[in-house]
Amino acid sequence: MSRAYEPDDEVGDPACWMNRVCPECGGLADEDPPTRCQRCGADLPGD
Repeated sequence: MSRAYEPDDEVGDPACWMNRVCPECGGLADEDPPTRCQRCGADLPGD
């Protein structure tokens, strides 16, 4: 018997984290911009 789909079953990261992706190395910042990439040191400017 199959189970009904539940919204909590979704997996993956939210798309709203795209602003945290470093344009230089692709690393993911620990906080929202403006900040600096912990991996390569590039600036991640705010909007």
